Amino acid sequence: MQEFIKIEIPNFVLLLPELIVLLTGFFIFTLDILLKRVSHLIAISVSSAGYIASIIVLLLIYGHRGETLYGLYVRDGLSTIFQIFMVFLTLILLSVFYPYFKTRSSLYPEFYYILSFSLAGAMFLVSSYNLVVLYVAIEAVSIGFYILTALLRGSFESKEGALKYLILGGLSIALASYGAGFMYLHSGSLDLRHIFLYGQSDALIIGLLFFMVGFAIKLGAVPFHFWLPDAYQGAPTPITAFMASVGKIAFFAPILRMIPLVQGDILREWILAVSTVSGLTMIYGNLIALNQKDVKRLLAYSSIANTGYVLAGISTASMIGFKASSFFLLAYAIMSFMSFAIIALLERFKDFKTEIETLLGLRNISPAYASFLALSLISLLGVPPTVGFVAKALIFLSLAESRLWYLAIVMIVATGISAGYYLKLISKMFMFEPRFSSNVKPSMSESLTLSLLGLLVVLLGILPILLFGPVSQSVEAIFSR
Repeated sequence: MQEFIKIEIPNFVLLLPELIVLLTGFFIFTLDILLKRVSHLIAISVSSAGYIASIIVLLLIYGHRGETLYGLYVRDGLSTIFQIFMVFLTLILLSVFYPYFKTRSSLYPEFYYILSFSLAGAMFLVSSYNLVVLYVAIEAVSIGFYILTALLRGSFESKEGALKYLILGGLSIALASYGAGFMYLHSGSLDLRHIFLYGQSDALIIGLLFFMVGFAIKLGAVPFHFWLPDAYQGAPTPITAFMASVGKIAFFAPILRMIPLVQGDILREWILAVSTVSGLTMIYGNLIALNQKDVKRLLAYSSIANTGYVLAGISTASMIGFKASSFFLLAYAIMSFMSFAIIALLERFKDFKTEIETLLGLRNISPAYASFLALSLISLLGVPPTVGFVAKALIFLSLAESRLWYLAIVMIVATGISAGYYLKLISKMFMFEPRFSSNVKPSMSESLTLSLLGLLVVLLGILPILLFGPVSQSVEAIFSR
């Protein structure tokens, strides 16, 4: 007797956090239409309420595991942790957004619902193995990024960065989709967990190559990085913070989930290809950052280099590499968001430009901003007792465990190179006289925001088990499936 397909009742509890964020975006969009122009106070209040509600739900369902929508959506510990960080950073972004865009005369109510839609896409991206869902989620995140990058009124650099991102972003999605087609040809399945069960074939190798190249473009890995410095420099700085933190988590998540799946015939090819790209990315990003004169462009090349560090852990294709890369990714999201957020807050003042020279003597102009920026840079360098030190130590240990000594040496050299520009920025802030005499003070809300981020940077450096423990348990659960 022929078997019929079982009708599944969707478990909406598992994807309730995404639905809340999505409905938040639609609600603001509806208000904007009905009220002709929704006020920023209402939009910020609705967005904040939606994001806080999503975080509360994520905390309540942290222990939940399962799949729904016929396996299209997966809820596990890793997706929940990633989503908590993404929603939390987006919530903090709201406190940075308004003062920045107000001084630039670029306040648009569209920002709020585009941000929500992009965040919802990122949340789905970290919670699926299905190639179709990944494609739709990537498009949702990317389209939001393209629009948000171009939001700065009267800025040619903003439009140029958005155009370059659009062209290269479209190419990346096309390549990833082309690769997905070959992987489907190999297995007849759209689920990554099933694709690798059918052994090795030319179709699988070609498909995986195109798929990984597509994601490498999104992540800014060398030699697919050319769009990233222009997009990061030209975009409104709060949007740069969003792309460098939430965007990095979202685009790395599908690659991280592939680590337990490549343990068979293609393991050697995976290690060789990913480690090569990782080494090139670490060295190139840090070397080019040394010669930058704009702080946003410098941090953009730093972002490229940090992509290489995450790829180093991924290249091991091991459980410890998975854990190390996941921890590093979350740590970098906090550090990069903090550094770009401080630059965004400083840009409100007419005397401050993004050129590095305007940082001269910042300790005299604003001791608070100088201290927080120095903390984020020290953490990015990897100095104890910050979270950046623990993150890099875990990556190094994963390379040592997998006996990838050549990549471990490259990582040490790359980190040494990075000291040149991180310490240069710190020295300019604390060892030189200021170029202008303005007295810049953060507001109460800004002080609380930066204090919270700074506390996370130090606390997770002193007690890394607070984050590494849940990440470790989540990764072990994925490997044990």
